[in-house]
Amino acid sequence: MKSNKNFIGTCLVLCFCVSAPLVWSEQLKESVSDTNPSPEILDAMIPENQQKIMTGLAKFASQYKRTSNAVQQYLIRQKRQQFLAEHLEGLVLTEWIGRIKRLRTTEKGKASLRIELATVPPQDTSDNQTVQEFSVTMGTWNNSSTDADYNTLIFPETPLHNWLANINNGEWVVFSGNIFLGDEDFLKESSPTEAESMLSPQFILKFEFMDKIDFKNLEVSKSQGSGFSKSKKLSIFVRSELTIRYYQDYRLSNYDWDYQKYIDRWHQLVDYHWHNHPPSDYLAGSSPEGGEVFVLATVGKDGLVSNYRVSSLGQISDNMREAGLEATRTVALPPLPEEFPDEVLKVEFRFDLLPIRHLIKSKEDQVTTDLLIQEKTGGPRGVTKKGIVKKLKKLMKIIESDNESVSKMANKHLKKQLLEQVRVSFNEKLRQELTSHFQPHQRFDPSLELRIELSINNSGKIVEQKLSRPGKSVKFQLAVLNGLNQARFSSLPKPMRSEEPYRVRLRVIP
Repeated sequence: MKSNKNFIGTCLVLCFCVSAPLVWSEQLKESVSDTNPSPEILDAMIPENQQKIMTGLAKFASQYKRTSNAVQQYLIRQKRQQFLAEHLEGLVLTEWIGRIKRLRTTEKGKASLRIELATVPPQDTSDNQTVQEFSVTMGTWNNSSTDADYNTLIFPETPLHNWLANINNGEWVVFSGNIFLGDEDFLKESSPTEAESMLSPQFILKFEFMDKIDFKNLEVSKSQGSGFSKSKKLSIFVRSELTIRYYQDYRLSNYDWDYQKYIDRWHQLVDYHWHNHPPSDYLAGSSPEGGEVFVLATVGKDGLVSNYRVSSLGQISDNMREAGLEATRTVALPPLPEEFPDEVLKVEFRFDLLPIRHLIKSKEDQVTTDLLIQEKTGGPRGVTKKGIVKKLKKLMKIIESDNESVSKMANKHLKKQLLEQVRVSFNEKLRQELTSHFQPHQRFDPSLELRIELSINNSGKIVEQKLSRPGKSVKFQLAVLNGLNQARFSSLPKPMRSEEPYRVRLRVIP
C-alpha cells in the first residue's frame, strides 16, 4: 500500500511539476500545468500569510469532507473561524497571488471579479486525502443590490476597470485589497451552503491593486540558495527580453563581392528619404515607444526590385511600416556589378524609431493624474474640467506632505510606472550599445537564434554571462559575443539598483 502511495505521488510530480497537494483544485492544476510554474517560483512569490491561510483552509476542508456527522462539521467550521480570526486580524491582503476565475459586468457596466488563490502544495500528504473540489476565491459581489453596503464592484472609467479590459479568465495576477468581517466564518463569505463554504469558500474583497504575472517569463536561478528572503527571491525572477537583429543599417544575402560602393549609394538615398519623410503618426506622438522597421528587397541583376517584404519590432503602426517601404522603393538602382555571383541580391534595411521620451513621460503623467484624481475623488464622477487644476494642486500638496493619504493602488501604480519607464529606457540603451558593435561581414542563416542571459551590476559591469540557448553556428556565436565583449554599459539608474544584479535575456537573430 505504501509503495502505491509513493508511485501516485511521483506521477503527480511528473504531471504537474509541483509536489503532491494536500488540497488542490482541478481548475488550478490545469492553470499550473499550462504555465508550468515550478514549486520554487510559487514558493518565492506567494506571501507567507497567504500560504498559511491556504494550508489551514485545506486542512479544514479535508476534515470536513471526511466526516458526515453534522455536529462535527459544525465544530470544524467554528475552528476554521477561530483560525481565520488569528491570521487575518488586519483585514488587509497585500500582494496575494491567484488567477482570474470569473470576470463579468452588471447591467451598468460595473465589473465583478473573482480570483482563485494559488498555493504551494505540501510534500507530506500521508495523513490527508485530496479534496478535488476544493478552491478558495476572493472577489466582489456580483450585483449592485448586494454590494450596496460594501462598494466592491469596479466602476467604469476607473483605472482598475480600464486595466481589466485587457485581462482574460485563467491569467495569473498579484493583487491587494480589503476584506470584510462576517458572522459565521470571521470573513464575509458568499457561498449558499455550509458545504460550499467549507470546500470552496468565496470571500468578499474590495480590490485596491492588481497586476498581471507572466509565468512564461519567470524563472528561478539555480545558483540562488534557499536562504533568501521572499523579497530577495522575487528579484531573481524578472528577466527582460530584448530581441536584437545582428546588423546596424542593412544586411546582405551575399558578402562575397565588392559591394561597398553599390550599397553605400543606395543606403544614403534611402536614409535621406527616411529622415525627410518620417511617419506622421510617430511625429504626432501616437506611438512614442517606437521600435524598428525592416524592409527586405530582392534585386535582380538588372537592378529591378522584384519583391519587398516588411517586418517590425516594437510599437510599430502600419503607417510606420509603409514609410520604411516607401523610403526603400523610391530609389532607382543601377544593374548589379558583373562580378556579383548570384542571380538575385537580397538587402534588408533597418529603420530605427527611437522612443520619444518627453511624450512617453507626458502620457504617463496623464495616466498618473487621472489615477490620483479618481483615487481622491472616489471615481470620475463629479470631476469637471474647471476643477481639475484645483484638484491637481491639492493632490500635489497631499503627495508632498502626506504620502500615506494616497491609496495603496495609486502608490503601487506610481512606483510601477516609474520603474517600468526607467527599465525601458535602460534596455533601449543596452540595445543601441550592442547594435553599434555588430559588424556583419558575412551572411548568416535567418533561422539562427542565440539567447544570452546577462547579469549587470550597479556600475554597469557584466558580472555573469550565460548562453541559455547556444547557436547552431559557431561563427554566428563568435560574432555576437565579440560585439558583446566590446559593449560598455552605463551605471544602473537609481530606481533599478535594488534589483542588482539586473538580469536581461538577449535574443539575437541575423
